[in-house]
Amino acid sequence: MSGDKAIHALVIGRRRPGRKIDEAVGETKQRLKAAGWKVDGIVVQRKRALRKRATNAVHDGVDVVVAVGGDGAVLQVVNALAKTKTALGIVPMGTGNLLAGNLGIPHALEAAVNVLVNGQHRRIDLGGLNVDGKDRYFAVACGVGFDAHVMEATGTREKLRLGKLAYVVQAVRKAALVRDVTYDITLDGVRSTRKAAQILIANFGGMGSLVKTRREIEPDDGLLDVIVVQAPGPVMGLLAAWEALRQRDLGESDAGHVFRAQAREVRIQTKFRRLVETDGSVVGRTPIVASIRAQALTVIVPAS
Repeated sequence: MSGDKAIHALVIGRRRPGRKIDEAVGETKQRLKAAGWKVDGIVVQRKRALRKRATNAVHDGVDVVVAVGGDGAVLQVVNALAKTKTALGIVPMGTGNLLAGNLGIPHALEAAVNVLVNGQHRRIDLGGLNVDGKDRYFAVACGVGFDAHVMEATGTREKLRLGKLAYVVQAVRKAALVRDVTYDITLDGVRSTRKAAQILIANFGGMGSLVKTRREIEPDDGLLDVIVVQAPGPVMGLLAAWEALRQRDLGESDAGHVFRAQAREVRIQTKFRRLVETDGSVVGRTPIVASIRAQALTVIVPAS
């Protein structure tokens, strides 16, 4: 990240109860200035202001926008930087920190800033999603079904008190919702009907706060990985989830409860509308169309 020209960055965060976002934005700004960067910093009140400020920074020719916060804040900035030359930097301060965790960005502020200063640029794919008539991007995964109910039910206070375990607590509470429904799934134009409790459309392998798939999912291969999990009840849900994590190959799993595929475009329809989440935030209900956006984002990651 060194060079003759000073790097121009915007450090941005959103005030959240129980999190010292103001202090983190200020400290990140000072540390980057000490490294010779030209830095502006701002803390906003509303989620949509994150995207607006990041979009303005792109138009102003800023080199890097640093998102200070959790998955929700990072996702807003991702949507502003997609398909631009402006790089994303992350100082993770959330519960799941999905994108940061997948990229190996440390949680400690000093270490995260060190990645910004001494790391390298990496181009990654994004998922493009059309849901409820709106277009948006996701970086890690899009979930349809049970996990979206868990995300919707997990409140800020619970996340502050329990951290990542808050999702586990809600998963137990919502166990009665683990049941199969009929999905019409179209992968690159090939349509099928499947029973499932959960569908994941993934760009990275670490899709939940505590889990990572055994089969590698590459965020720069120009493909989305699709995981369809069949589970008629809570007990079978646990077994099927474990089966999904352990599965190595595409196609049907050995026990027949999981189907995996890759595609550039994924269309999902249901008779009764199902909740949809992207990178930990509920964004709408089915039907959806997800498609790969190859090499759509530059992100600063630890030097290899």
